[in-house]
Amino acid sequence: MTDVTGVTEAAVGRRARKKAATRQAIAEAALGLFLEHGYDRVTVKDVAEAADVSMSGLFKHFPTKESLVFDIEDDLQASLTGAVRDRPEGTPVLAALRSWLLRRIEAASGDPRHAEFLRLVSDTPALADHARRMWLRNEEELGRAIAEAGPDAPGAAVAGRALARFLLDRARPGQDADPRRTLDAAVTLLADGWPAPELRRAPRTAPPEAAASPARPPGLRERKKAETRAAINRAALDLFEEHGYDDVGVREVANAAGVSLATLFAHFPDGKASLVFPGGRADHVAALVRAVRERPVGHGVLRALHDHMASRGPFERNPDPDVRRTLDLVRATPDLADHALRTWTVAQDDLAVAVAEEAGLPADDLTARLLARYVLQIPDLARTEPDARHTLDVVLDLLARGWPTCLTETG
Repeated sequence: MTDVTGVTEAAVGRRARKKAATRQAIAEAALGLFLEHGYDRVTVKDVAEAADVSMSGLFKHFPTKESLVFDIEDDLQASLTGAVRDRPEGTPVLAALRSWLLRRIEAASGDPRHAEFLRLVSDTPALADHARRMWLRNEEELGRAIAEAGPDAPGAAVAGRALARFLLDRARPGQDADPRRTLDAAVTLLADGWPAPELRRAPRTAPPEAAASPARPPGLRERKKAETRAAINRAALDLFEEHGYDDVGVREVANAAGVSLATLFAHFPDGKASLVFPGGRADHVAALVRAVRERPVGHGVLRALHDHMASRGPFERNPDPDVRRTLDLVRATPDLADHALRTWTVAQDDLAVAVAEEAGLPADDLTARLLARYVLQIPDLARTEPDARHTLDVVLDLLARGWPTCLTETG
């Protein structure tokens, strides 16, 4: 009797190799065309012809046009979670992830088309959106793997997802001029926590005349501007709730608020998504910086930021009805969620400088910059969590003491 096992395995191996080669040829043809002509000017049929495959053959490998660009998406996620779940015994989670991220950095630096690929993704809205969703899925899967590998403690899932978010922030190509140095600084911060050098410095004191000066009440013009801005904000909330964000235009909001389009954009220059956020970005940035610079004696910058953030946005225990309406809309609307994240992260540079100065560090200190970036990601992390305040507490404790210490020792 003939043993067919070896023959069968050989046939399966040949089919797998042929399938992989076809997939690679399609992906290479697609990327070449997209880089040469632009993503939007190339059709799927163009790619199929360049790769010498049928349309049905192409769609067997790539179900969407976007997936032609991100051809290793599934392999990437499996490799990423495998770095945690399959790490050698005794290897710390963060060390395993650092090795994985370092390999990715080295692979990108050796690809001559890497910079062109980054521009293609960032300049093409459909690809940028696909990349955002891909990294969100990676974040969720990696967060679960980290939580499973770490201590079984309250807050483990939140800490795992935060750690995944912060590490994958370093995995996204094109983030830094020196990605290896930034990776090492990020891993050190996440493992050891912020060393709080600001607590070893003499507290700054405000000049007596500044402390004694009462705040000037707003004048008539300022009050009128605030009333107009509030009217536009309420009209937007009402219309977006009633009809859905995507089905309402800015002209409808202006009409409902009784103002011209020019007036609407004078108050909300960042466009439609900004209409549901009553505060301006400049005021938001200034408030964060003040929270650091004017914190009480004996408070570190993380405690000061916690106390400031805990009374705002998603972290309020009992928000007023309009704040609650805004939060509900943001959770349900991707465009608003993206805008909310940008509203926080726009403060990164100013906050990083304030933190560095308070700690006696150079204004461009890398660890202070990373700390500011991570703190400002917390509202977005909390958006999908059932208890936003708990998320704030857990993530700031992670940044203060490092992982997994934040889960194993009482702060």
